[in-house]
Amino acid sequence: MEGVYYEAHHHPEPDFPIIFRFDTVCGKGKAGYLHWHEALEFLWCTEGEGVVVSGEESLPFAPGDLLVVDANRLHTVYTQHGLCRYYCLIPSTSLFEHTEIPAGRVPVVPRVTDPEAHDAMARIVREMERRAPYYREAVRALIFSLYVTLYRTGVKGEAIPSANAAAGRSELVKQVVSFACSHYTEPFSMDSVCRETGFSKSYICHTFKEVTGQTVLDYVNFLRCNHARSLLASGKYNVGESALQSGFSNLSYFSRTYRRIMGELPSVRRDQARGE
Repeated sequence: MEGVYYEAHHHPEPDFPIIFRFDTVCGKGKAGYLHWHEALEFLWCTEGEGVVVSGEESLPFAPGDLLVVDANRLHTVYTQHGLCRYYCLIPSTSLFEHTEIPAGRVPVVPRVTDPEAHDAMARIVREMERRAPYYREAVRALIFSLYVTLYRTGVKGEAIPSANAAAGRSELVKQVVSFACSHYTEPFSMDSVCRETGFSKSYICHTFKEVTGQTVLDYVNFLRCNHARSLLASGKYNVGESALQSGFSNLSYFSRTYRRIMGELPSVRRDQARGE
């Protein structure tokens, strides 16, 4: 998902508009893809420990935890412990068009503890992996059950409403993320970000750090290092070429930054590609 900040989901099966995948996050630190999408996202951890940074909240998770990220909410996932794996489920709101379930108005409980919801998620995973006859119908029914549980839990007052101020700050961060993803391979300056957003440098830096836990430069360097990693993995570029094509002008700085973010020297990835 290189360079992705807004996830526009295109469903190959219009009558089954569901994103389901098994994700792995590696490395240490808060660098990660900041992104958002137009539907709720469910994350069910199976291995390792991670953190979801959603808006201005940081939610640590461990195996067995079920988290929900609200629609259009800026977020990322990272780990400080080497590796974590989790299932990701994103049902489109179009799935609910002919039901009475208020999918667009479900109160979001970031950390789901209801055993019925956990059971529904576990059964969804089994159905999606086995793909036995009529699994789509089974998954639809289980997702409906999951949403009804969320709605009932939220109505009981356990949901956390989003504040208008926090939403406005997230919109600014989305602007910065979008601009960074479009320009990280070029010479990057905060002056250009200020012109793009219409806000001052100090306000942008303070807001970005407070909402995401990282600086704007941290995020730009993450994008650059991730791009360089892809180039190195292709086996077509050496370390210097990968650095220059990813926006770094100083090779020594690139090597230090890459090692800090990726947990290894760029030459390691290059050598791995050559040996494959």
